[in-house]
Amino acid sequence: MKPTHLYEFSDGTTATLGPDEQTRLLTHPLTVLDGGEENHVILSRLVRQEWPDELTEAERDESLSSFLQAGGSADAMTLELRRREADGSHRQYIVGRPSGDAAEPDIGIDVGEHTYLVTPNEVFTADAAGEVFVYYFHHRDVPEGFTLREL
Repeated sequence: MKPTHLYEFSDGTTATLGPDEQTRLLTHPLTVLDGGEENHVILSRLVRQEWPDELTEAERDESLSSFLQAGGSADAMTLELRRREADGSHRQYIVGRPSGDAAEPDIGIDVGEHTYLVTPNEVFTADAAGEVFVYYFHHRDVPEGFTLREL
């Protein structure tokens, strides 16, 4: 079956995912993030169900321009959502769990050569991030109630 999604890994490798993938295939890569060599994964939805090599360059670019990324380690990671907004522009956000507490970003999460400052509700474990990745796989968004802080 032709894929609907593309998974990209820290080492530059990619994997395709079909419309009926098992949850484990979406969540397992998050459990091996170590903050070092294995420091991020990116999930993108293809603009149409097709092998990536069969997409036009414009379709590939559009497919990869919106994504959900996890970065850091399995114990402490950030989630970033990049999406096209109603005005046609792409914006990128740090995702946070629902929380009534407003806090200044003061927790450093290393993702490769970058350190992201996040709030406590923006730090995810692999298990918590996995739930968001599964939701994104099906809905191309984060669950209702989650916060988005623009980068």
